[in-house]
Amino acid sequence: MKTLKLLLPLILMSILSASAQKQSILRHQPGVIGDKGVRNEIYIPKVMGYNVYKADLHTHTIYSDGDITPALRVNEAWCDGLDIIAITDHMEYRRVEREIFQYMKDYIDPAYRGKGAVNTNVLNRDPDSNGILVDFNVASTAAEKEAKRLGIMAIKGVEITRGKLGDYNALFTTDNNALYDPNLEQTIRNARAQGAFIIHNHPQYSKNTESTLPPHCEDFYAKGLIDGIELANGFNHYDRLFDYCFKGKYTPFATSDAHFLISARFPNAGKEYYRNMTLILAKDRTEKAVKEALRAGRTIAYSANMLIGTEKLLLELFDACVEVEKVGTDWKKLGVVIRNKSSLPFAVSKDGKNEYIVPAHGTAMVYVGRNDKVLNLTITNMLYGVNKSPKVSFKL
Repeated sequence: MKTLKLLLPLILMSILSASAQKQSILRHQPGVIGDKGVRNEIYIPKVMGYNVYKADLHTHTIYSDGDITPALRVNEAWCDGLDIIAITDHMEYRRVEREIFQYMKDYIDPAYRGKGAVNTNVLNRDPDSNGILVDFNVASTAAEKEAKRLGIMAIKGVEITRGKLGDYNALFTTDNNALYDPNLEQTIRNARAQGAFIIHNHPQYSKNTESTLPPHCEDFYAKGLIDGIELANGFNHYDRLFDYCFKGKYTPFATSDAHFLISARFPNAGKEYYRNMTLILAKDRTEKAVKEALRAGRTIAYSANMLIGTEKLLLELFDACVEVEKVGTDWKKLGVVIRNKSSLPFAVSKDGKNEYIVPAHGTAMVYVGRNDKVLNLTITNMLYGVNKSPKVSFKL
């Protein structure tokens, strides 16, 4: 009995210790931010000799109308397995600034006290005589510092927003404070003068006409002011612009456009799919190499397990990720194994009717006729135009 009394505390301590370890393990799952955060690695082999970098190039923070800091936004990206992120806060719309101004009122120059924040919403009007007084480089600088600590890349950028005239991301800017002009076109030209890459964000098209873009947007394209198109923003896919994008040789993108927590924007990320990202095929993760890749159009837009890009790049990606092997026959069928080496799932159809899922780092078995010499597949979760999925053939 005495021995049992001595053992009970030890058993209890052992149970509590095991419970604590279990809670600790559960607490640091991928996507959880903290001093012991876990990164959810997304493996994609090299494609055409290029590294494949995972990027989200459209995000927001408290320095415009987002609800989290640049450092936290970068932490989310690291946990989610991204290699590159851009903070692209709005210049013309800064919702949180009014609250920050009130919080900081006793620190502000007496000349401005009691006047409140100025020019926090110039979407449809120009700034008054005060101009826009904030420092648009602060968010990018904070993101770059945190990205360096975590070993990923932060690209300097900003979102140019003018209400009905649309939204445009400028990437690789050098001084965001020198961009604004009352005229939208001139603002874009100011960004391009800094060497910026311009993306047309969540492009809205007229559903009542044959035109895929509003007239002012078509004019911007005709003048060579647009370099890329956001074909997927969150769960919105702008399918009517797929053909326009690829025929015009514009670079495709998929982004989160995150304003709140990524876990709220993509509630099942890491389970059913990853957050939106643009796959960038570049020589290395430097500004020079990434910019070269974007200008060369070597990107694939990923959104909810759908891959959108040129037919050539999609086929090259599939070829790099998938292996096919004949494994055996019975009296009338031939078994073919499709192995997926990547973290991206693929959906394939053998006859246009039956679809097979080749899971991430997994294998699918497809059966063909015993005397068949070729396996023809359509990759149904890839698109290079409206309802256009690439086809691939394997000799058996």
